[in-house]
Amino acid sequence: MQAQITRMNEVGDTIFLTPTALLSYEALVLKSLGSNTYRGFHRKDNNCLGASHTFRDVLTKKKDYLIHALNNLTSEMQLNELANELCSELKIELSKNIKPSQLQSFNKVRKPVDIVFEHFVAMGEDFAPARKTATPWLFLPLDSQMFQSEFIFTAQEAKAQGIKRSFTYKDIKTAQHYADIQNFLKDKAANIGLNHRIYFDLVWNNRFESNGTNLFLTNPSRNR
Repeated sequence: MQAQITRMNEVGDTIFLTPTALLSYEALVLKSLGSNTYRGFHRKDNNCLGASHTFRDVLTKKKDYLIHALNNLTSEMQLNELANELCSELKIELSKNIKPSQLQSFNKVRKPVDIVFEHFVAMGEDFAPARKTATPWLFLPLDSQMFQSEFIFTAQEAKAQGIKRSFTYKDIKTAQHYADIQNFLKDKAANIGLNHRIYFDLVWNNRFESNGTNLFLTNPSRNR
C-alpha cells in the first residue's frame, strides 16, 4: 500500500501541480464529461436538447465568472459554495427537458461539476493561480469506481460511510451524506500520507500507473 501511495503522490504532483499540455477553457467544456454521465439524465422529450447541451451552454456563458472565481478562492468552503451555486443554475436549465426525478439526487449534478472543476484546475491554461491554491480543496468526484475501490473505502469504511459497492453517483442523495464522505476522504488522505484528497481520483482506471503529464493523458482513450 505504501508503494501505491508514494506513486500516487508522484503522479498527482505532476498532473495536478505541474501539468504539461494545458487546454483551453472551451476544450475542457467540450471534453471533460463523457457520454456515460450525460446519458444518466433522461429527457422529457427526446426531440429536444439533452444534458450535454445544457452543461456546455451554462459553462460557456459563465466562462469569465468561473475563471475569476476559481482563481480567487480563499477556502474549501468557498469552493463548495461555488460548486453548489453552479449546480443550482444547472438544475434550473436541466429541468426544462430533464425529468424531475433525475434531478433529485444531490450528487447527480454535483459529480459532473466536481469533474469539471477538477479538470479546470488541473489542466486549464486559464487556471494557473487556482492550481497553486485550490488543489488541496478539490472534491473527489464520487462515482461507481470510487465506491468499488477497496483502497479508497475498505469494507469497514464503506459501511461506516453508508456506502454500498453497488452505488453509482446518483446514490449519494443528500448534501450531508456527500459532505460526510468528502470530510472522511480528506482525513483519510492526511492519515495515510496522500498529499491531497483529489489524488484518490488516480485510482480511477489505475491512472496512478500512467506516465501521462496531465489528467487526460493518463487515460487518453476515456473520460467520465
